[in-house]
Amino acid sequence: MTLNSKLTKLLNEQINNEMSSSYVYLAMAAWFEQTAYAGFAQWMFTQSREETMHALKFYQYLADRDAKVELQPIAKPKADFKSPIDVFQHSLKQEEKVTQQINDLFEVAEQVRDHASKNLLLWFLNEQMEEEKIVRDMLDRLKLADNDTASLLVLDREAGSRPGGGGGRSGGGAGA
Repeated sequence: MTLNSKLTKLLNEQINNEMSSSYVYLAMAAWFEQTAYAGFAQWMFTQSREETMHALKFYQYLADRDAKVELQPIAKPKADFKSPIDVFQHSLKQEEKVTQQINDLFEVAEQVRDHASKNLLLWFLNEQMEEEKIVRDMLDRLKLADNDTASLLVLDREAGSRPGGGGGRSGGGAGA
């Protein structure tokens, strides 16, 4: 079955959305690299890598469906933040934005009765619920810590122990 042209266009846009998210998280990681928060830097680097993998999943889906992949430019992300709380507030907004994008894609897949695309998008919707929860939980804990240095360092250490890292100061490098 040929992929619907409207859905193809939107899936291509989602590749860009996911790569933009990756870039946003990379900018957040870079901001943390300039602070004492190596764990938060690693956490954001991990997020960046996950978003890139999401983009590649959409890319591969289009290729597998014999649809044209059309890559688009990525906008420059925000790079200056006030605090770890500020960064995670932006992170939550980013995740909520992506969730809405996936919901919109699902609606179109339903309208055009493309069940294979709906199946793919269900995976992403479940992933987004998990992503929002992880960010919201960290944000809640950061708010509890407020400006207490010891508490922030404990949260930073926990963030750095998150599975799947490998960037920045943690030593794994981008190829890890």
